[in-house]
Amino acid sequence: MSDFEFICVSGYGKSGSSACISLLKEFEFVDGPNKEFRIAKDPHGLIDLESSLVENWEFIRHNTAINDFLEYCLMLSRNDGVFRKTGKGFSEILYIDFMKESIEYINRINNFMYFSDTMLHRYRLNILQSFKQRLRSKFDLSNAAPMYFSRPNEEDFLMETKRYLKRVFENYATNKNIRKVVLNQAISPTNIKKSLKYFDNEKLIIVDRDPRDIYATMLKEGSFLGTEDSVHKYIEWHLHVRKQVAHDIDTAVNQDKVLRLNFEDFFLHYSGTIERIKEFLNIDFTHKNKNSRFNPESIRSHVGIWREILDQDAILQIEKKLKSFQYG
Repeated sequence: MSDFEFICVSGYGKSGSSACISLLKEFEFVDGPNKEFRIAKDPHGLIDLESSLVENWEFIRHNTAINDFLEYCLMLSRNDGVFRKTGKGFSEILYIDFMKESIEYINRINNFMYFSDTMLHRYRLNILQSFKQRLRSKFDLSNAAPMYFSRPNEEDFLMETKRYLKRVFENYATNKNIRKVVLNQAISPTNIKKSLKYFDNEKLIIVDRDPRDIYATMLKEGSFLGTEDSVHKYIEWHLHVRKQVAHDIDTAVNQDKVLRLNFEDFFLHYSGTIERIKEFLNIDFTHKNKNSRFNPESIRSHVGIWREILDQDAILQIEKKLKSFQYG
C-alpha cells in the first residue's frame, strides 16, 4: 500500500473549516478530494454499521445494517447528474471501483450468506412488489432472499475498516503523488472518539468560529434556523452541538491527534497558525503554492461581521449565553 496519512478537517457548520483545507492543499505532497467524505458519521455509515454488527448485534438487525451501508456506498460511488440518482462520484475521483471495494470489505467481515424470508424483506416493497410476493406465497413459492450473517468482534471490525479506508484512497495518493490525504468532514467533532478510530495514521483539525459571526452568517444566508425566534434557537443549537467539547478537552480525548483552531486566526495570526499546523502534523513540506488557494486577506470581510447585524439585542443575548465560545 502507498505510504500516506490522513488529515481530517472538520467544523460545526459555518465555522470556517474550508479555509484550513484550502491552506493545507497549498503544501507540497498534500491534497484531497474537493467533496466531503462522510462515510464514518453519516446515517448508514460506519458508526451505524459497527453499532449493529458489534455493539448491538441481533439476528436480523445486522443484515439490514449491511444492506443500508452498501446502498449508501452505491450513492458515494456513482456520478451525479440531472437525470441520475444522487451520487458523489468517488469511483471517478479516487481512481477505483468504490462499490467493488465496499463489497469486498463487507465480505471480509461477513461470516456467511444464507436464505430467509422475514418481514424486513417486505416493509420497503412497493405495491407491485408486495403483490408479487403475496401471489408467490399463495402458490407456496418461496420468497426467501439472501441474507448476511456477520458477527465480527471489535478488533476484527476495526482492523478491516482501517484496511478498507486505506485501500479506498491508495490509488488516489499514488496518482496525486501525495503523502497526506486531506478529508473534509470525515470525523464528527461531536463524536471524535467514535469516528476517529476508523482511520489509520490520522490527525484531526477542528475549526471553530466566534458564535456571533456564525449567527450573522446564518442570517445572511437564510440558513436552517429560520427567522422566528432565531437567536434563541441558535443559542440552543450552538450549545448542544458543542456539548461534548469541554468533556473531550477535560479528559484529553485523543488530544495527541486533535488540533483545535479558530477561524479568525487564519487571518489575524496567519504565520503563527501555519506553524501550529506544521508542528501538529509533523511536516516540513514546502509551502510551494502559497496564497494560490487561500489568501488570508480573503477572509478579512468574514471576521467581525456580527457588527453589521441590525438586531444588536440578539448579539447581546449571544454574548451573554455563549461568552466562553467568543473569540479572544
